[in-house]
Amino acid sequence: MISLKEGIYWVGAIDWNIRSFHGYVTNRGTTYNAYLIVDKEIALVDTVKESFFPQMLRRIKKLVDPADVDFLVSNHAEPDHSGSIRTFLELAENAELITSEPGAQELRSYYGEDLKCTTIKEKPSISVGKKTLQFIPVPMVHWPDSMVTYIPEDKLLLSNDAFGQHLASSKRFDDEVDQSVLFQEAKTYYANIVMHLWRPIAKALEALKDVKVDMIAPSHGIIWRSKPEKIIDAYTRWVDGASYPKVVIVYDTMWRSTEKIANALFEGIASEGIEVKLHRLANVSNSEVITDVLDAKAVLVGSPTLNNGLFPTVASFLTYMKGLRPQKKYGGFFGSYGWGGGAKREAEAMIKAAGLELVESNLDFKFKPDESELKKAIEYGKKIAKKVATSVSS
Repeated sequence: MISLKEGIYWVGAIDWNIRSFHGYVTNRGTTYNAYLIVDKEIALVDTVKESFFPQMLRRIKKLVDPADVDFLVSNHAEPDHSGSIRTFLELAENAELITSEPGAQELRSYYGEDLKCTTIKEKPSISVGKKTLQFIPVPMVHWPDSMVTYIPEDKLLLSNDAFGQHLASSKRFDDEVDQSVLFQEAKTYYANIVMHLWRPIAKALEALKDVKVDMIAPSHGIIWRSKPEKIIDAYTRWVDGASYPKVVIVYDTMWRSTEKIANALFEGIASEGIEVKLHRLANVSNSEVITDVLDAKAVLVGSPTLNNGLFPTVASFLTYMKGLRPQKKYGGFFGSYGWGGGAKREAEAMIKAAGLELVESNLDFKFKPDESELKKAIEYGKKIAKKVATSVSS
């Protein structure tokens, strides 16, 4: 039995084996967090992925009879949170399902038009005894239906997908786990799930700035109880597009020609004292690269031309980055070709479509780059490094 506050318990599930979520790699698994509030009346906030319902039910039964639950709150209709709603309501037949107006539509789409819902327009808050549950809509963080539940008596924010991580652990609280792992997974989660939604997240942070928060309990991962302001500060930086003097070089290669250019760029950037990360897409996931991109100032993308276009792994990465639209960054292209080009044109169009400011490179070389061409790449690397250093420090 894991208690957050007096009368408030974690009753979720741990998924140790999941390795892909929304298209990004989840090497450390995840949790599906559900919270039970036991007062004069009983409320369950969110459920779990359907296949994990037995885990949640066992935890609930240690505390109450499911039939005695008065309210079921759905902060988010996505099936990893709502997947057990129908099954749970079969046990808690008198429970009132509360969600946002878009949430009601989405839940009915998933679980049938006969699903009875009360919207937060009708009930913006409920009292369950000593505790009050206030419902705050946060649309597009990260679906239209998204909302959070706040319990003012405990200064507890049940934050839905905001501030979460995909991190399976036998421990539930931030002061019980490795901090470097926790913040790396929080960064990975933000970069791969919600980075492109920075505007609505900024609005949500603004709406919550005057709310006193002593603990943040997200829908995935670890609960922030020791210093919740740390993750709020991190989100504030990420939403603002804050970056470090860092360059990410991401590429793939057929016959090592594009790789030689990547190494020359690395040499030029590093010679100026700027941090640089080098990723070959054959060996790394898009999700790992985009996590590095989040706080970098520049992204250089390399591809050989294949069939008059981009190499498949590079095309995949650029599509992924375009969807996430990182802020306030420079971008550039490098590559190689044989009888005809094509990768440069496509890559630069996608770099601009992703919202990056393109820095013209002229680093598309025929077959194997010679020493003079590699020197051009080194000089371009130095140019990017100086540009990054100036823009970050200004």
